[in-house]
Amino acid sequence: MGFFRNKHRYPLKYWIKRSAVFSLCIVSILVIDSLYKDQARFWLNTAIGFLGFFSIIIFNLILHIHFEVKDPVKSPIKVKVIGFVLTFSISLAMLALSAYLGMLTHEECRIIRGSSLNFLLLSGFRAAILNFIVLLWLYFLMTDYFKNQLELERSKLDKLKERAVNQMLRQQVQPHFLFNALSSLKSLIKKDSAMAESYLLQLSDYLRGSFMTSEDGLATVKQELDLCEGYLSMQKIRFKEAIRYDIQVSEAVYNNLLPIFSLQPLVDNALKHNLYTTEKPLHICIREESGWIIVSNNVCLRKTSVEDNNNYGLNNLKERFSYYLKDSVIIREDGPAFEVRVKIISA
Repeated sequence: MGFFRNKHRYPLKYWIKRSAVFSLCIVSILVIDSLYKDQARFWLNTAIGFLGFFSIIIFNLILHIHFEVKDPVKSPIKVKVIGFVLTFSISLAMLALSAYLGMLTHEECRIIRGSSLNFLLLSGFRAAILNFIVLLWLYFLMTDYFKNQLELERSKLDKLKERAVNQMLRQQVQPHFLFNALSSLKSLIKKDSAMAESYLLQLSDYLRGSFMTSEDGLATVKQELDLCEGYLSMQKIRFKEAIRYDIQVSEAVYNNLLPIFSLQPLVDNALKHNLYTTEKPLHICIREESGWIIVSNNVCLRKTSVEDNNNYGLNNLKERFSYYLKDSVIIREDGPAFEVRVKIISA
């Protein structure tokens, strides 16, 4: 059967529990006036009403799951017809039981005694009202669940997208960086073996750090700074006095968080998009200020147009930060200086 095949995809137990509470509330409201007339009648009315109303909800739930309906309001005609027939049958049984137990009002008794057709019409009228209420309840119950499922899926897709972006960034940076690093290492081996050994150790530490991963896509500020410092120290060996850098970040924020691989690309952009010589060195400063990490550098852009690539990288960074905080990346271009601020995420 379709129901048994499909039920594992729906939170049936959770829906049944919520429907039981809803049924009790609805039935209690409908017969509350009996509380002041006949205490025994109140409890009997409540019991019959609850069993009937709850049965209608359960049978309609089973019906919608069987036909894999996610929106009861937009369900196929055959589902609506079958649902009404089920509701009518249960309403008929409830009316018959109430008549047998003498629970009907004088007006209802008069209508039923008139003819069998009147009995069916009264059951049909009750069934129409109950069916409308039940469909509204199922609409809110089921659409709320599927809306939450959709949000959950979107969240998972966002996380997968972020991981893919992180991987793409690594793949973009690593080949270019490794080529230059190995060329520098080759040159150092010939000139200064001790420096070459130090460079190789730094390269190993950097590569190990650059492949760090986490379930939430975050790294500590300390991990990001270590990655930047390792990268800059290798570039310092390569370019010597043409590069100068300064890191001024308080240890108080070391355990707070940033998206993985968020600071190193900013440093790499500064190196990639600027000209620097021993006479006109590139100054890179990484500092912390009022809950922000600020990466800044003096500007001396290369003649070749690389602005598009730079904007792509910065837009990518904004998008990655937006998964965690709003307005968390601020870019400032002030003539001779370029600055990017990224918001620290509290641990």
